Amino acid sequence: MKVNKIHSREFAKDEYGGFEHTNIEGENLLIQGGNRTGKTLTFNAVLYNLLGAQETIDLSTGRNNNVSLEFTDGAEFRRGKLGARFRKDDIEKSEDEAQEELADWLANDLSSEVSSTDIIKNHFVHTHIERMPLSRLSEDARLNHVRSAVNQDTQESIEETEEEISQLEERITEIKASLRRKKEDKRERENNLRSNENQLEKYQKVKSLAESGKLEDIIKTIESDEELQETLSELSKRQDFLQRKQRSRQKDKRQWERYRESERNEIIAEAVNDFVCPACSGHVDTELAKNRIGSRCPFCAVDGRSDDIKADVDEKISHSEEELEEIEGELEEIASELEEVDKEIAKIHEERPELGDIDGRIERVIRNNGYDLSSILEETEKQLERYQSSIDEAEEEIAERETEIEELEDELNSSQERLEEAKDEVAEMRDESINAEINEFSEEWQEVFEEIAGEIGLEIQITQDGDIEIPGSEGPRKYDRAGDLSDAEITFMNISFAVAYNRFVREAEATEWSTIVCDEPFSNLDAEGRENLLEFIQSSDLQFICTSSNEEMLEEFPKTGQLTRQRIQASLGRYT
Repeated sequence: MKVNKIHSREFAKDEYGGFEHTNIEGENLLIQGGNRTGKTLTFNAVLYNLLGAQETIDLSTGRNNNVSLEFTDGAEFRRGKLGARFRKDDIEKSEDEAQEELADWLANDLSSEVSSTDIIKNHFVHTHIERMPLSRLSEDARLNHVRSAVNQDTQESIEETEEEISQLEERITEIKASLRRKKEDKRERENNLRSNENQLEKYQKVKSLAESGKLEDIIKTIESDEELQETLSELSKRQDFLQRKQRSRQKDKRQWERYRESERNEIIAEAVNDFVCPACSGHVDTELAKNRIGSRCPFCAVDGRSDDIKADVDEKISHSEEELEEIEGELEEIASELEEVDKEIAKIHEERPELGDIDGRIERVIRNNGYDLSSILEETEKQLERYQSSIDEAEEEIAERETEIEELEDELNSSQERLEEAKDEVAEMRDESINAEINEFSEEWQEVFEEIAGEIGLEIQITQDGDIEIPGSEGPRKYDRAGDLSDAEITFMNISFAVAYNRFVREAEATEWSTIVCDEPFSNLDAEGRENLLEFIQSSDLQFICTSSNEEMLEEFPKTGQLTRQRIQASLGRYT
C-alpha cells in the first residue's frame, strides 16, 4: 500500500500555500523547496491525514485544514474542516465512521503495547533528530516494538502475564485492605464479647446471690446504714468512671501508636480506604488514594484539597511521642486511682464480711433498682437473656469473621505465590525470547543499515535494556548518549530502522503500508552519504516520500513537486 495522490490544499498555517500531486502512482516522490516553504508542513500534512492532529510532530494544526490522500489500492481519505471521508471500492463512510474505517484499513494493533498508530508513525522520520522514531521511543518501547514485530505470540504472552500481574497486585491490595478491616471488626466484636461476658457474669452472680438468700441480706445491710450506702455508691460511681476513662484512653493510645509507627501516606490511604462512598457504597482503593495524595484529595480527587490532610497528619506524627507520653502518664494515674478504689472496697469487705460478695458492678444493679429485690430479679432475668443472646450472636459473628479472615489469608498467600510465579514467567519469557528476537531484528536492521550507510555501516546491537549501540574505538557508542553518534549515523539508523521495521510488520500482516516519509533526510549527509542513501531509495521496493532544500535532488526522483514561499507548484518530473 503506497501513496498515489496528495492534496494538501490548506494546512496549519495561513502562509502555507498547499501542495498537490495527482500522479505519484506509488513511486518515490521528492518535495523540494527552500527554507520556510512548507516542506515540514507537508510532511506533517501526510501524518495528519493518516493519524490525526494529535500525532503530528511539533505542530498545532488548528482547524483550517483540508488534506486528502489517495492510495495505490484505490482507497481515498480526506480529513479536515470539510469533514472526514473514506472511500474504497463500494465502501464510503463519513466522519467518525470514516476515521474508524481508515484505522481498520491502515493497520492492526501488534499488541496492547504497540497500537496501529504506533506502527504507522514509525515510518515517519522527522528532520529533527530528537523527533525521529528511535529518539521518540523509550528503551522499553523499543523492546516492545521489536518483540511485537518479530514475534507477536511471545509479546502477547508477556503482555497477558503482565496484565495478570497487574490484576494480582490490585487484588492483593484489595485483600490486604479487606483483611485489615475484617481483623479490626473481629477485635471490636471480641471486645464487645468480653464486655457482654462481664455483664453476664455480673447478673449471674446477682441471681446466685438472690437464690442463696444472700442478696436480700445485703440489701437490708446497706439500707440500714446510710453512711455505708453513700460510701459504696461513691466508690462504685468512681470505679465506673475510671474504667470508662481507661478504655477511652487505651483506644487513644492505639491510635497515636499508629501515627508513631506508620508513614503519612500509609495512614491517609488506610483512612481513605475505610471511607465508604455514600453514593456507590464502595471503598476508595488504598493504592489509588496513595497516588492521589500528591496534589489531589485522596477521597474525592479534587485538586488542591490534600494539603490540609497532609499537614494535619504530619502534625500528628510529629507530636505522637509527646501525646503517647501524656496518655501513658494518664493511664498510670487512672490505674493508681482504680487501685485505691479497689483497696477501699476491700477494706469495707474486711470490716463487713457479710458484704464480701458485693463489688461495684453489683452495687450499681442494686442501687439502680432502688434496693427493691423484685425489681432487681426482674431486671436480672431480662439482662441474663439479653447478654446471653448478645454473646451467642457475637460468638457466631466472630466465627464468621475468623472464617472470612482465613479464606482471605489463603487467597492472599495463593495470590502472592502466583504473583511471584508470574513475575518469574515474564522474566523467563523475556530472557528466552529477547535475545532471539533482538538478534533476528538486529540482523535485518544491520543489513539495511549497511546498504544505506555504506562504509560507515557498523554493527548495530540492541541490549536487553533497550539501549542501541554501535562499536567505537573506546568501547560501544550509545544512541541515547549525547555526542556518541554523528548526525549522519543517527539519520541512517532511523531510516534503516523504519525499513527493517516495515518488513517485519508487513510479514506479521499487521499492515500493508509500504511508504517511508522522510523530512530533509539528506541535510545531515555528505556527498557520499547522499549517494548511498539515494542508491538504496532507488533500489528499494518501498516508496520513499522525501523533502529536500537541494534542487539537485530533483533529478534523482521519478516524481517531484516544488514549494515556494508564496505558492506551491507541483512538477510531475520524470516518469518511468
